[in-house]
Amino acid sequence: MRRILWIVVVVALFIGLPFAGLANGDDSKKQITGFGFGGPMIGLFTLDLAEINEVLENNDYAPLAEQLITFGGGGGGGVIGGFSLGGTGWGGSLTSHQEGKKAELSLGFGGINIAYVVGGNERSLLSIGVVLGGGEVDLKLRDHFPVSFEDAVANPTTTTLSRGFFAAEPYIRFQVQPLMWLGFELHLGYVFTLPGEWEEGGQEISGPSLNLTGPFVGISIAFGGIGTAEVEEMVEDILEEALGATEFDEAACAAIKAFYEKRCRGELEPSAEGEANATLVQDTLLAMSAGDLDTLAPLLAEDVSWVSPEGLLPWSGTWVGKDAFLAGLAAASKMEASLKIDRVFTSEDEVSVKWHLSPAEEGGEIVYGVTVCHLEKGKILSGRDYGN
Repeated sequence: MRRILWIVVVVALFIGLPFAGLANGDDSKKQITGFGFGGPMIGLFTLDLAEINEVLENNDYAPLAEQLITFGGGGGGGVIGGFSLGGTGWGGSLTSHQEGKKAELSLGFGGINIAYVVGGNERSLLSIGVVLGGGEVDLKLRDHFPVSFEDAVANPTTTTLSRGFFAAEPYIRFQVQPLMWLGFELHLGYVFTLPGEWEEGGQEISGPSLNLTGPFVGISIAFGGIGTAEVEEMVEDILEEALGATEFDEAACAAIKAFYEKRCRGELEPSAEGEANATLVQDTLLAMSAGDLDTLAPLLAEDVSWVSPEGLLPWSGTWVGKDAFLAGLAAASKMEASLKIDRVFTSEDEVSVKWHLSPAEEGGEIVYGVTVCHLEKGKILSGRDYGN
């Protein structure tokens, strides 16, 4: 009856509590709430040792209790309204004594923890998930206590029997956060196992069944935090981390941003002039990478300016004027890598080209970058290279 009650409770929780996530509203469209925690856990695992205890009692050992107090811990992270990933492990032991005979059963279980966070806020979390993994059971039997060293050698006292198992533990977990960095977690699960064979000294032997399927309740202290951030802020933080200390021209960045916003809203279609400008910029970059100054010269305005960061391309530097720029390109080292154009974006008189440098030798580093050009009357008026 107790086992049936546990199953009913766990199944009811799995069916009913996912609807708690419906209370979050539409804020998730603009914000993402993430979390990360780790800490110790104490638990209670109920298992069925009826057949084991029958064998023990038939051989004058005291039976083992079926309530196992466990100690362990785990950690992980994820987002509310999405998935979380982590790891969990716990174990414990049961001991019985009778007239000089001792039986000790030790169990350890651990695995990967995958969950869906159905609801929560910056002070609480509600998750349903499963722990997938395995473990081992050791049954150590001491037949008697030796009276001397010679007796211990002549009549060994201890036998250890082992049995491995695979397991899956579906669970529901509720966490409250009284402090920003500290939380308490209630874990209700049910362990299903697929046991292997009994072994002694690495040799398989026959033996009684060992039913490790049963309910598990755990309480843990969680160290970590829950935080909410605007999606736009997260994107900006990621870009800042990826680009490091790279400096960008504000006007060029504003132009690129305006272009993307219009393109994403479907308000911008390339014009014939835009297509011509895109072709002109591509021809310019390919001529520069090939050192073809004769092809390049007619494409540049007389007062052209160009900026390229140090170490990105052979023509790194700042130039103003067509003659100065061509002279700088002529003096630049020959490009060994091959410049490949990945994508071109046009917006009126602005053209942005995404490109990469394929290494000349196999295994070399691939360099990615973007070049933004401003055009006037079919000529390159300014250009700037950016490393990505």
